[in-house]
Parts: sequence; structure tokens; C-alpha cells
Amino acid sequence: MAESSLDKEDIIKWIDESNDKLWNLRSSPEVDYDPIKLGVETLEKSIQLNYRFGIARGLLNKGMAAFIIDHKASDAIHISSQALEIFKELDDKKWIANVLLTQAILYTSTGRAETALYNALKGIPYYEENKDDPKDAVMAFYVTGTVFKDLKKYDEAESYYLKGIKVADHLSWSGRIFTGLSNIYSERGNNEEALELALKSLDILKTEKNLVGVSRALTDIGGIHKKMNHPDIALNYFFEALKIREDKNMRHFILGSYIEIAGAYEETSDTKNAIDYFIKAENLAKEISHEVRLSIAYLKLAGLYKRTNNLSQSIDYFEKYIALSGELNRKERENKVATLQNALLLEKEQEIERLKNVELKNANTLISEKNKEITDSIHYAKRIQKALMASDFILKENLAEYFVLYKPKDIVSGDFYWATNIVQNGLNSLKIDQSSTPDDLNNLKQPLNLFYLAVCDSTGHGVPGAFMSLLNITFLNEAINEKKITEPNEVFNHVRERLINAVSQDGARDGMDGILVCFDKEKNTLTYSAANNGPILKTKKSLELLPADKMPVGKDEKTAPFTLHTIKAEPGDTLYLITDGYADQFGGPKGKKFRYKQLEETICNIDSLPLHEQEKALDKKFEEWKGELEQVDDVLIIGIKL
Repeated sequence: MAESSLDKEDIIKWIDESNDKLWNLRSSPEVDYDPIKLGVETLEKSIQLNYRFGIARGLLNKGMAAFIIDHKASDAIHISSQALEIFKELDDKKWIANVLLTQAILYTSTGRAETALYNALKGIPYYEENKDDPKDAVMAFYVTGTVFKDLKKYDEAESYYLKGIKVADHLSWSGRIFTGLSNIYSERGNNEEALELALKSLDILKTEKNLVGVSRALTDIGGIHKKMNHPDIALNYFFEALKIREDKNMRHFILGSYIEIAGAYEETSDTKNAIDYFIKAENLAKEISHEVRLSIAYLKLAGLYKRTNNLSQSIDYFEKYIALSGELNRKERENKVATLQNALLLEKEQEIERLKNVELKNANTLISEKNKEITDSIHYAKRIQKALMASDFILKENLAEYFVLYKPKDIVSGDFYWATNIVQNGLNSLKIDQSSTPDDLNNLKQPLNLFYLAVCDSTGHGVPGAFMSLLNITFLNEAINEKKITEPNEVFNHVRERLINAVSQDGARDGMDGILVCFDKEKNTLTYSAANNGPILKTKKSLELLPADKMPVGKDEKTAPFTLHTIKAEPGDTLYLITDGYADQFGGPKGKKFRYKQLEETICNIDSLPLHEQEKALDKKFEEWKGELEQVDDVLIIGIKL
């Protein structure tokens, strides 16, 4: 018999209330009912009534169950994407945002940080504009802050966490936010403040009876004690967290506990227990297909077996680590390219296709609307591109005093600046094969403390330049962090080869001009390689334009290897890394180029100023010279006090 209208209204009300209960499990996972049974029943009734909103919410809850209970992040992403399509059909902006932010957490848990960032930045504007739903807003700010934290963008992460605390009218999610803030303070070396925040988080999460959160807070407190050289105290907290996780069969979290416990034993020189727990981590990582933590276990076991003089086992684990690292780097590169492509092109292509069937009289209005959507997408891409560049955190950690003058011509840029560290006190080379000997392994133990800074100008600007900048960053990262190439000139040689194979098969000459500087803090040396654009060194007595190879990093008539240069500088000298956009700007009373000679004169005139004042002076000079004329290219100058 068909249900009456009143019956349907009652069922829909029950569906909405049930979906609310299941959605709120994220912050209060301890309940007195069976959430799996309730979720299945709710989704089934929604399908029977063809209640689209209920179906979408049911799918979202089902996806979260696949992640939290079954630890299947890929299934969770697939199921939640089905929910997203329905919410888009319903034009429900709040729940579109909620799915995007949920997927951000799913992606960051699987190591796909750039895709997580894209989703978070697409979802968070809803809660920045709508303040009437504080409970989900706190969750949204927590998620976005965590994505930035995982990308080591600590200033941005702290900003979102603090926004979350500001709207937290209740405890839900605020405990996790304090955990996130604790992580940031810990990364910055402020261990006392980090410990205070972590203990505050633990109290809140215990009050909520949020055992997942409690186990995380306990692990964080243990990690802080480990950093403070209290490994025995750290172990107590790690084991307390492990017990909760084992009781609740939280396999992903159990894996994290194994690694933390093994690391603490390693610090106490308890090699046997360290090996035992890293082997547990290896086995569990294989079971749940967590490749990132599996690679950590492989590398740690290689080092521990070397410490016990079990060189055959050490080499075996190094080979496993090398193979897995290569695969992870390949997936990471593919993901970065795919993410920016989605941000810049996917929506544009979809909207253009839809416009083909629009009546002519409505075309102008629709085109205007779609252009706005396209521009919004490119603005999201700008935030992603910024996230891949050198953060203030890494620059402040490695440079005593510096400035960055960065003025893209368009929303996104072909100019970019990128940095990375290689800091190793033990084994630093992964070039091990079957022919390696024990002496080879013994020779690997050389300390490294290198900081690399690249200032580059990719072919093109705007969207094409942004694509090239992403590709160039990917190949620089591959050369230094994957291939372990340390000399700047050899890094450029590798990047050139990869670019030719990737984009120049049809004769195109895409690539970049640029400067790559290596600060060797162990040897106290400064080396660089330069393609077309050379650095400028200002000493107390003179200004010198340092040499550069007159060829790009990419396909060119010249194929000679890039040159390695050593910079001979004194404390107090200033190094300027530049692209050609500033010097090539047209302006002035006769509309001519600014040119390098005038740039050098400007640097000499402002050299006595503090670096932050130099940045302002250079910016002011550029704007005055440009006047009402259009900016012709991206502009990038970094000044560094040596």
C-alpha cells in the first residue's frame, strides 16, 4: 500500500535527523547505537522515496564509514564524489562545500596534499562568507588549516586554525584545532607552548569522549617529549595511544603508533625493539596499502640493520626503499600536474561545451557569468601555485635576512621561486645496487646540510607560464630530492633533459631561465648555476653581475653542460636573484625599457637600506617607471643578506 503524504513527511524528517546524527559522528564518535545499521537504513529509505537530498547525505556518510571503519580512502573518495554530483544538481552550496572539505581530509590522509589543497580552497569560501553554522564552520577551518599544515605552510595553517577557534561556540572540533596548533608550534621549535596546547587539546577531547582525538593528542604529546629528549616519557604516551587504537581496531592509527614507538626506541639505542616495531609497521602498511609509511619503515630498517652490521638486510631494505620511492615520486608528479590542470582547464572546458547549446540572446549574459567562474578557478589555481612555491617558513629557517618582490603579470605566473633542504646526519646516498660492498655503505655516512633556492622564469606567463612553472618545480624537486643530485649545474642538466623529453619532442623550446643557488652550511660555501639570468652581488666596494650560461634550461642550439660557479662573498654582502621582468618593463618619459644598467644603479642607490625597505623602494621605482602602461612580464627579485 502506498504511503500517505504525511507518512512521507515523517520518513523524510527521520532521514534528515538520522543523517545529522551520522554526520556529527565525526566529532563525537562514541554513541549508543549502531551507526552502520542506521546509515544503511537511512540510505535505503532515501532511495525508496527518491529523496535526492537524503541520498546525497547518505552517500557522504557511507563514504566516511568506508574511510573511518574500513580504512579505504579510495572507496571513500569515489562514494563521496557521487554525493557531490547530486549536491551540485540540487545547487546546495553548503553541502557542496562539506563534501569538498571532507575529500580534502581523505586526500591528505593518502599523501595527495596538492589535491587536498585544491578541494579545501574550493570548499572554505562558503564558511568564510556564512557565519550562521558555527559547528560545521569549525570543522571547515580545521580541515583547511590541517591541509596547509601538511604542506608545511605554517603561517596559513595557523591563520585558519585561529579562525576556527574564533567561531567555536562549543567544544566540538576545537580540541583538534588545538592539536593542530600544537603541531605548528612544535615544528617551529616552541616545544613548551606546543606541549601546553596539546594538553589543552587532550582535556577537551577527553571531555567529548572522542577516543580517536584522544589517541591523536596522546601521540602528539609523546612526540613533543621526544623532541625535548624525553624518550621514556614519550614511549608512555605512545603506548597509551596504541592501546586505544588497538581496542578500537583503528588500523591506520595503529600504524602511526608503531612508527612513533619504533622511533622512540631508536633514540634510546634500543635497536632490537626499534626493529621489531618497524617490522610491525612494515607488515601493517602492506596490509592497508599505505605506501608512504611503508617507505618510512623500509628506510628506517635499512639504517637499523646497518647499525647492527647486518649489511645484507640493510641493502635489501634500501633496494625496497629506492623502488618504492621512485613509484611514490612518479605518482606525486602525476598528481600535481593533474591538480593544476583541473584548476585551470577542466571547468573552463565544461562551461564552454555547455555554452554551445545556449540561445544567442542569452549568450552574452551567460558568457559573462562563465568567465567569472573561469576567473574564480584561476584564482584557486593561484593559491595552489603559491602553495608549491617556497614558503616564508623555509626561507626564514635558512636565510638571516631577505626580501621577495613578486609581481605576476596575470593572476598566475610563469616566474616562480622554490626552495628545499637536504639535512642528513647519517646515510645520505641511495645509489646502492647488487654490486655494492660493505665499504660502499660505510662511505655513505657523510653529514649534509644543504639549502637550495631557485629563482626562475618559465616560458610564457599567465596560464601557460603556470603550467611550465609546475613542470619546472616538479623536475627540480625530482633532481634534488629523488635523484639526490647535489650540484646546481648538474640539477639544471637533469631538468633540461627531462624538459626536452617531456615538452620538446615536436621542436618546441619551452623551459626556463633561472638561477639555482646552493648554501652548503657544513662547508660554509655558496655555489650556483645560472641560465641566461645571472645573480647580482653587491659588496661594500662594488656591484658585480655574476656570470651566467647564455642558454636556457630546455631545448636550444647550445647543448653544453651548465657551469658550476662559486660565490666569494663576505658577511654583510647582498645577493640579488632576479628574472628579466623588471629590467624589460617599458615606461619612463619616453616609454623605453628600464634595462639592467638602470636596475644595477637602483640597487646601488638603495643598498644602505634594510632589506624590507629595499623591497618597497624597488616596488615604488617599478610602479613609477611603468606609470599607466601595461606590465609586460612577470617580475621577481629576491634579495639576501649574506
